[in-house]
Formats: sequence, C-alpha cells, structure tokens
Amino acid sequence: MVLKTLRNHIRWIMIAITVIFVLSIFGMYGFSGSGRRTQEGGQSDYAVAEIDGKTLMRSTLEQSMRQYAEQVHAQNITSADIPNLYQGALDSIALSSQLDKASKESGLKATDEEIDAAVKQISDQFPTKEAFMQYMDQSGIKMADLRKQMGEQVIRGKLLEGATKDVAVTDQEMKDFYEQTKTLIFHTPAGFRMDFARVKSRAAAETLRSALSGGATWDAAVASVASSDLLERTPATGPVYMSDEAAKDRFSALADTPAGEASAPIEIASDDFLVAVKRATVAEETAPFEVVSGDVKAYLLDEKRNAAQSKFFADLRDQAKVVILDPSLFPKPEQVKTTPASADVPAATSRPTAAPEGEKTAPASGDAPSSNQPAVSEPASSSPAADLPETASGDVKK
Repeated sequence: MVLKTLRNHIRWIMIAITVIFVLSIFGMYGFSGSGRRTQEGGQSDYAVAEIDGKTLMRSTLEQSMRQYAEQVHAQNITSADIPNLYQGALDSIALSSQLDKASKESGLKATDEEIDAAVKQISDQFPTKEAFMQYMDQSGIKMADLRKQMGEQVIRGKLLEGATKDVAVTDQEMKDFYEQTKTLIFHTPAGFRMDFARVKSRAAAETLRSALSGGATWDAAVASVASSDLLERTPATGPVYMSDEAAKDRFSALADTPAGEASAPIEIASDDFLVAVKRATVAEETAPFEVVSGDVKAYLLDEKRNAAQSKFFADLRDQAKVVILDPSLFPKPEQVKTTPASADVPAATSRPTAAPEGEKTAPASGDAPSSNQPAVSEPASSSPAADLPETASGDVKK
C-alpha cells in the first residue's frame, strides 16, 4: 500500500464486538441482586453501581476491569491508574447494556447462515474442531448458548453497518487530501534496493562478504554464516529500499559501494554488523493521484466510518442510566479523563505517516529505532517506508 499508518491502539468494532462478546459469553457482565457476597479469596462482594436499574457487583467490575486493561494494552499500571480503568470497564458494561436494548428494539434478525459463519470464526481459532468442542465442554458453554450469543453479535454488527451506511467520500475530498499530503506521503526520494544481512560479529560479516566476493549467490553466502550469528536478513519478499540520503548520512561505506558488490562490514553496534549488496537504482518519484486514488479513498472512508462508529457508541453510552454506589472506586469528577463511551480508548483514525528523506520517524511497532541503525523506505509506487533495524518480530518490513 502507498498509505502507511500508525498502529491502531484499539478499534471500536473490536471492542464492541470482541470484548463484549467475551464478557457476555463468560458471564462477566451479568448483573446480580443487591447485597454483599463473598468473592474468590474471601473478600466481600457488594454492589458498586446500577446500570439501567440493574445492580453491578464489585466482582463483576473487577473481572471486566482486567479484561478492559488487557484490551487497551495497559502497561506499568499504578494505583493512580486504577480509577480510570474501573471507569473504562463501567463504560464498557453500560455500552453493552445499551447495545442489548438497541438490538432488541431494532427488529433486526440473524439468519442461521450468519450464525453458522460467526461460530465458525471462533472454532477456526482452534487447531481442530475437537479442540474447540473440548474447550466448550471444559468451559461449561453449551452450543445453544453460543449460537444465541453469536446471533446477538450478528445483530450488533448490523447495527454498526447501519451507523456507517451513509458514509461516502467525494472526488474533491480525495484530491484535496492528496494535494495536502503528496510531498509527505507519496514522494519517494532517489535511492536503491539492496539485499542485506546483520550478524553478531565482524568475523561473521567477513565470512559473508568473502563468500559473496567469491561468486556465491546471496542465499548461499548467508548460509555460510552460522545461524546463531545471524540477526536479520533480506525478507522473503526481496530486496529492501534505502534512500541515497540515508545511506550518505549513516552508511557512507554502503553509499560508496558499486552496485552488485558486497559492502565492507558496517558496524552498527559492537555485536551488530551489516553487509549489503545494492541490486537496483530507484529514481526519485511522486506517485500521481491516478495511481494512489484507491488508497486515498480507502483511507478517507475508514476515517469517516470510525468517526460514525465513535458517535454511535458515544450516543448509546450517553443513554445509559448509571448510578455509582461506591464513588471511591472511580475518578473524582475533576480527575475524569475524556474517554470514548466504549470499552476502549481509541486513537483518532490511524493516520498515514511519511518517511522524510527516505527514513521513517518511528517503526509501526511503536518502538523508536536506534539512531545508529539504517532506515529503509519503500517507493511510493510500491510499499511505504520501513526500517531496517531489528524489530520485535525480527523481520524487515517492506
């Protein structure tokens, strides 16, 4: 794709469908009668809130909060974060209550075929059908109950479709977006494609270079290095792109290496050495609107759909009648953060980012690359920029 986007933190539809499904299937947002009970571990259970006239117990809120924290990828949680996590869980449960109500009032139905497909999506996550059924049995979930819940999720999906059915993008909006961002997103600086390998020692790098200089193919040369010494290599998709500017600034030895020849080992760190071979020159180019219009339209449609879904969920959440019975658990009014009326805290629609001068400012994983590692970007007519440094998954993006 031409458009490169930042990682979505949490998408509305994933929370509305996936999280609420998990909560409902396993009884995590079930409401109880008032009064105190005993939680696991012997702690007293009690009513903490009322949602649409139904009592919410502390044990249910705790379970929902843990699920909520996992879904928003909350890390390094401190005691100061707990009230907002409770609030997020409460909003999730309130939204679920309103979704149930809206589903019943909509008159929408789920066909057997739609329910079959929804159940299959879950069962396909297991290695075998037998493993799925075993899990169902061990969890005490009956197929009839699962199908009922899946029918409800199908209806919720139809509600979401209804909230976004009128979303459209005009040709003028597409052209305006392109003109505003073409130098930032759709421009590719002059550069080259290269095969590369990163190894743990200079000796391993010299072994690789020697094999290449002796006429070995790229794969054979890489195979000459012990697998324990290999950090990273050209992905299966083929040579990656680096701008001339990036090479001059950070890898002068590579910039001066003729095409087809192995570069001298380039030290990235004391235990990280790069050897590369230039394969093809890439000319400077700005992709024309006619080439990227499909990507522009898809991005703008996605942005508008997310906005429509956000409003849909916020409106539903606002309709819920929530009475907090234990204010000590939740943020004080002056501490309440502005969060969506859903079980998640989504970022704005993921926006495309550029790779100025052929370098990407931050990898999609959200982890900033080391300043001494090479950055590789992709021509606008193919794929967006990607960093060469080792990523969490250990591969190089194209």
